[in-house]
Amino acid sequence: MKSMLTALCLAGVTTVAQADWKLNPTDSDFNFSSIKKNHVYESHTFNRYQGSISDSGDAVLELDLTSVSTGIEIRDQRMQSMLFDTAKFPSAKYQVSLDAASLDSLKAGERKQLKIEGTLSLFGIEKAQPATLNVFKLSDERIQVSTAKPIALKAADFGLDGGVEALRKIANLPVISLVIPVNFSLVFDKE
Repeated sequence: MKSMLTALCLAGVTTVAQADWKLNPTDSDFNFSSIKKNHVYESHTFNRYQGSISDSGDAVLELDLTSVSTGIEIRDQRMQSMLFDTAKFPSAKYQVSLDAASLDSLKAGERKQLKIEGTLSLFGIEKAQPATLNVFKLSDERIQVSTAKPIALKAADFGLDGGVEALRKIANLPVISLVIPVNFSLVFDKE
Protein backbone atom coordinates (compact mmCIF):
# COMPACT_ATOMS: atom_id res chain seq x y z
CA MET A 1 0.00 0.00 0.00
CA LYS A 2 2.09 2.87 1.17
CA SER A 3 4.59 0.94 -0.72
CA MET A 4 4.79 3.13 -3.53
CA LEU A 5 6.87 5.38 -1.48
CA THR A 6 9.42 3.08 -1.78
CA ALA A 7 9.43 3.48 -5.26
CA LEU A 8 11.07 6.46 -4.66
CA CYS A 9 14.27 5.39 -3.33
CA LEU A 10 15.17 3.96 -6.56
CA ALA A 11 16.38 7.27 -7.58
CA GLY A 12 19.47 6.39 -5.76
CA VAL A 13 20.85 5.07 -8.93
CA THR A 14 23.69 6.80 -10.46
CA THR A 15 25.22 7.45 -13.75
CA VAL A 16 28.33 5.95 -15.17
CA ALA A 17 30.32 6.87 -18.22
CA GLN A 18 28.54 10.19 -18.60
CA ALA A 19 25.51 8.84 -20.44
CA ASP A 20 21.80 8.90 -19.92
CA TRP A 21 20.39 5.74 -18.39
CA LYS A 22 16.84 4.42 -18.74
CA LEU A 23 15.10 2.03 -16.36
CA ASN A 24 14.51 -1.44 -17.79
CA PRO A 25 11.30 -2.53 -16.01
CA THR A 26 11.45 -6.06 -17.42
CA ASP A 27 14.70 -6.75 -15.56
CA SER A 28 13.74 -4.75 -12.45
CA ASP A 29 11.76 -5.48 -9.29
CA PHE A 30 10.01 -3.05 -6.95
CA ASN A 31 8.26 -4.33 -3.81
CA PHE A 32 6.64 -2.92 -0.75
CA SER A 33 5.20 -4.79 2.18
CA SER A 34 2.33 -4.56 4.58
CA ILE A 35 2.01 -6.12 7.98
CA LYS A 36 -1.45 -6.77 9.34
CA LYS A 37 -2.81 -8.51 12.43
CA ASN A 38 0.58 -7.87 14.08
CA HIS A 39 2.39 -10.67 12.25
CA VAL A 40 0.90 -11.33 8.77
CA TYR A 41 3.46 -10.12 6.21
CA GLU A 42 2.43 -9.53 2.59
CA SER A 43 4.51 -8.36 -0.36
CA HIS A 44 3.09 -6.11 -3.10
CA THR A 45 4.32 -4.37 -6.23
CA PHE A 46 3.46 -1.90 -8.97
CA ASN A 47 3.16 -3.20 -12.51
CA ARG A 48 4.13 0.08 -14.16
CA TYR A 49 7.02 2.36 -13.25
CA GLN A 50 9.68 4.28 -15.11
CA GLY A 51 12.93 5.99 -14.29
CA SER A 52 16.06 7.54 -15.65
CA ILE A 53 19.41 8.97 -14.70
CA SER A 54 20.79 11.88 -16.69
CA ASP A 55 24.45 12.35 -17.55
CA SER A 56 24.52 15.15 -14.97
CA GLY A 57 23.33 12.79 -12.21
CA ASP A 58 19.67 13.80 -11.98
CA ALA A 59 17.76 10.62 -11.17
CA VAL A 60 14.01 10.09 -11.10
CA LEU A 61 11.72 7.14 -10.42
CA GLU A 62 8.00 7.42 -11.07
CA LEU A 63 5.45 4.83 -9.93
CA ASP A 64 2.03 4.46 -11.55
CA LEU A 65 -0.12 4.04 -8.45
CA THR A 66 -3.04 2.77 -10.54
CA SER A 67 -0.92 -0.33 -11.24
CA VAL A 68 -0.65 -1.46 -7.60
CA SER A 69 -0.69 -5.24 -7.49
CA THR A 70 -1.34 -7.11 -4.24
CA GLY A 71 -2.56 -10.37 -5.75
CA ILE A 72 -6.16 -9.59 -4.75
CA GLU A 73 -8.15 -7.45 -7.20
CA ILE A 74 -10.58 -5.92 -4.68
CA ARG A 75 -7.65 -4.94 -2.45
CA ASP A 76 -5.91 -3.34 -5.45
CA GLN A 77 -9.05 -1.30 -6.14
CA ARG A 78 -9.39 -0.27 -2.50
CA MET A 79 -5.75 0.79 -2.30
CA GLN A 80 -6.18 2.89 -5.43
CA SER A 81 -9.31 4.65 -4.16
CA MET A 82 -9.04 4.61 -0.36
CA LEU A 83 -5.28 4.86 0.17
CA PHE A 84 -3.62 6.54 -2.81
CA ASP A 85 -6.68 8.42 -4.18
CA THR A 86 -5.40 7.79 -7.71
CA ALA A 87 -8.13 9.97 -9.24
CA LYS A 88 -6.24 12.95 -7.73
CA PHE A 89 -2.75 11.49 -7.29
CA PRO A 90 -2.10 8.87 -10.00
CA SER A 91 1.64 8.64 -9.44
CA ALA A 92 4.44 8.93 -6.92
CA LYS A 93 7.84 10.33 -7.81
CA TYR A 94 11.27 10.18 -6.22
CA GLN A 95 13.99 12.58 -7.38
CA VAL A 96 17.62 12.90 -6.33
CA SER A 97 20.78 14.55 -7.62
CA LEU A 98 23.77 12.24 -7.67
CA ASP A 99 27.49 12.79 -8.04
CA ALA A 100 27.83 11.22 -11.50
CA ALA A 101 31.59 11.62 -11.59
CA SER A 102 32.05 9.47 -8.49
CA LEU A 103 30.65 6.46 -10.32
CA ASP A 104 32.30 7.00 -13.68
CA SER A 105 35.36 5.11 -12.50
CA LEU A 106 33.41 1.92 -11.71
CA LYS A 107 34.48 -1.07 -13.77
CA ALA A 108 32.16 -3.91 -14.75
CA GLY A 109 31.57 -6.06 -11.68
CA GLU A 110 32.33 -3.31 -9.16
CA ARG A 111 29.90 -2.03 -6.53
CA LYS A 112 29.55 1.29 -4.77
CA GLN A 113 27.30 1.98 -1.80
CA LEU A 114 25.52 5.33 -1.68
CA LYS A 115 23.73 7.08 1.15
CA ILE A 116 21.30 9.43 -0.54
CA GLU A 117 18.51 11.79 0.36
CA GLY A 118 16.05 12.60 -2.36
CA THR A 119 12.57 14.07 -2.50
CA LEU A 120 9.54 11.81 -2.51
CA SER A 121 6.32 13.26 -3.91
CA LEU A 122 3.33 11.22 -2.78
CA PHE A 123 -0.29 12.03 -2.09
CA GLY A 124 0.37 15.73 -2.76
CA ILE A 125 3.16 15.90 -0.17
CA GLU A 126 6.87 16.35 -0.90
CA LYS A 127 9.29 15.16 1.75
CA ALA A 128 12.96 14.27 2.05
CA GLN A 129 13.46 10.50 2.02
CA PRO A 130 16.87 8.96 2.75
CA ALA A 131 18.03 5.59 1.44
CA THR A 132 21.13 3.42 1.37
CA LEU A 133 21.66 1.86 -2.04
CA ASN A 134 24.08 -0.48 -3.75
CA VAL A 135 25.05 0.47 -7.30
CA PHE A 136 26.57 -2.31 -9.40
CA LYS A 137 28.11 -1.72 -12.80
CA LEU A 138 27.04 -4.87 -14.62
CA SER A 139 28.65 -3.83 -17.91
CA ASP A 140 29.55 -0.67 -19.80
CA GLU A 141 25.91 -0.58 -20.93
CA ARG A 142 24.07 -1.58 -17.75
CA ILE A 143 23.89 -0.71 -14.05
CA GLN A 144 21.82 -2.12 -11.22
CA VAL A 145 20.60 -0.10 -8.25
CA SER A 146 19.22 -1.97 -5.25
CA THR A 147 18.32 -1.24 -1.67
CA ALA A 148 21.13 -2.10 0.74
CA LYS A 149 18.46 -2.37 3.44
CA PRO A 150 14.70 -1.85 3.33
CA ILE A 151 13.48 1.72 3.15
CA ALA A 152 10.98 2.29 5.96
CA LEU A 153 8.26 4.68 4.81
CA LYS A 154 5.96 6.15 7.42
CA ALA A 155 2.37 6.46 6.19
CA ALA A 156 1.72 9.51 8.41
CA ASP A 157 4.60 11.43 6.79
CA PHE A 158 2.61 11.48 3.54
CA GLY A 159 -0.91 11.79 4.92
CA LEU A 160 -1.67 8.15 4.17
CA ASP A 161 -2.49 7.10 7.73
CA GLY A 162 -6.20 7.89 7.23
CA GLY A 163 -6.25 5.67 4.16
CA VAL A 164 -4.56 2.85 6.04
CA GLU A 165 -7.18 3.18 8.79
CA ALA A 166 -9.99 3.09 6.20
CA LEU A 167 -8.52 -0.10 4.72
CA ARG A 168 -8.18 -1.61 8.20
CA LYS A 169 -11.85 -0.94 8.96
CA ILE A 170 -13.23 -2.23 5.66
CA ALA A 171 -11.15 -5.42 5.98
CA ASN A 172 -12.20 -5.78 9.65
CA LEU A 173 -8.60 -6.12 10.82
CA PRO A 174 -7.30 -5.31 14.31
CA VAL A 175 -4.25 -3.48 12.92
CA ILE A 176 -2.28 -2.61 9.77
CA SER A 177 1.23 -1.29 10.33
CA LEU A 178 1.81 2.38 9.47
CA VAL A 179 5.44 1.66 8.52
CA ILE A 180 5.94 0.27 5.03
CA PRO A 181 9.17 -1.54 4.12
CA VAL A 182 10.25 -0.93 0.50
CA ASN A 183 12.82 -2.94 -1.46
CA PHE A 184 13.89 -2.80 -5.08
CA SER A 185 16.43 -3.97 -7.61
CA LEU A 186 16.40 -1.63 -10.61
CA VAL A 187 18.31 -2.17 -13.82
CA PHE A 188 19.23 0.79 -16.04
CA ASP A 189 20.46 0.53 -19.61
CA LYS A 190 22.61 3.16 -21.31
CA GLU A 191 20.69 5.04 -23.98
